[in-house]
Amino acid sequence: MGIEGVEEVIIQALNHSERRNILKIINVQEKGALYSDILGELGIPTGTLNYHLKQLEGLIERDEKRRYHLTPLGEQSLRLLFSIGEGLGRNYETYLRVARHSQKRSVHPTVSILIVFGIIINGLLLFIWGYVGYTIITEGGPTFVLGVTGVLSVLGLITLAGLIHALRAAPEYVRKIERKLGIS
Repeated sequence: MGIEGVEEVIIQALNHSERRNILKIINVQEKGALYSDILGELGIPTGTLNYHLKQLEGLIERDEKRRYHLTPLGEQSLRLLFSIGEGLGRNYETYLRVARHSQKRSVHPTVSILIVFGIIINGLLLFIWGYVGYTIITEGGPTFVLGVTGVLSVLGLITLAGLIHALRAAPEYVRKIERKLGIS
């Protein structure tokens, strides 16, 4: 697998705060941590805990007494986690702020393309609904269709505003889409 495989596994495991906390909780328990210990410390739903424990397989293991322990890979992951803050110096907060801002605003190119495509389609639909509404007003037509066109236009404008905001700000829901698509 090579060092790249180890890096991927460790970074994926440390990518979520709950998984980092699970590793820390298991590390603190000398005889290993029970499921209930971890659940009590984190205060998260059991389904969420089960998901994160599954994601940590290979970094943690259960013994015959059903206690979780760190594997050598889990210990290495925890050492890496604890070493992150060492030796940063006094100006690290400036760099941290810049990095956070950069990461918060970044959107993967694929997601950007999908959002731009959504904006184009939305704009096209708004044009069509506007044309239909204009035609009904100038040429006459059923007021029901005019009402539906108006509602669709308002919904289209709201959707358009949301898509533009997503493209500009990359809010957390866009990051979730990236992760689900496996492109983050």
